[in-house]
Amino acid sequence: MSHPHVSNSPTTTESPTSTNLLSQAELEALNARISANADKWLADNAPKTKSRTGRKPKSNRGAKPKVIENPFYGFIGCTTYWERYPAFAMDIIEGIARLDWHDRPTGIGGKSMPLSVRNLVVILESVPAITNEAVEDLLQLGERHARRYFKAIELIVPWMMKSRPQSLVNEMDGIEPEPKACEWDDCGDACAPSVEELAKLHHDLRTLTAYKTAEEYEVEYPIHPINANVVTLPTHHQHQRQNPKRQDVVRMLAQGMAVKAIERATGVSAKTIRKWRDELQTVQGKLQVA
Repeated sequence: MSHPHVSNSPTTTESPTSTNLLSQAELEALNARISANADKWLADNAPKTKSRTGRKPKSNRGAKPKVIENPFYGFIGCTTYWERYPAFAMDIIEGIARLDWHDRPTGIGGKSMPLSVRNLVVILESVPAITNEAVEDLLQLGERHARRYFKAIELIVPWMMKSRPQSLVNEMDGIEPEPKACEWDDCGDACAPSVEELAKLHHDLRTLTAYKTAEEYEVEYPIHPINANVVTLPTHHQHQRQNPKRQDVVRMLAQGMAVKAIERATGVSAKTIRKWRDELQTVQGKLQVA
């Protein structure tokens, strides 16, 4: 018996999803196309970083590059007393940083950008012998812009030397500070106690033995043992586990009922009733002694 919907064709036995898979060549082509599109997008949209061209080696001919010996190297910086931004020099550094370093005409399209105060103090902090090349390497600047910072440092150093506080002058000259006598004023005239206040203070600080001996005070105020008045009572945990009929039994015992009568009324055994009676009498005896 043949079935019309059954076919001997080999294509009917394959999975429907197998016909949608890409071959190895198609995958490689798709990967190349996506990579090319990503590279093009990055080239058009990614921020461009400026790379400084390598410095050309200078010949030994001609004048040697100018060098500024940095007298403040090691005396100002983040790890020093004066820190990176010394207060005595900030007006000088900020004023020279705001000079016109670009020679641009004022007006439409003209703008003069000040130098970075941070870069200036970093140079003073980090470079012992300041040259144009040292500034280029430290701040990653071009030769022309580094020259502006070099000239600014050349103006800053003399003015900072004139503005140094005496403590910094001594520190840079290697002079140890002279020890000063302690000027601490322990007590002024305003807080000096009067004669009456001193007398009252002495009266308040007097010892009790100024009037009686220690033995007389012990006789008058005898010392009682610490545990003399301590009565041991059942703990809270014991109250939680006690028989619920105990309170009824205790109440009947207090009324003077006999043990057998209480046993008949409550159903509690006579042995248990006697035990509770003995415990109650023990507690009452301790309370009477206390």
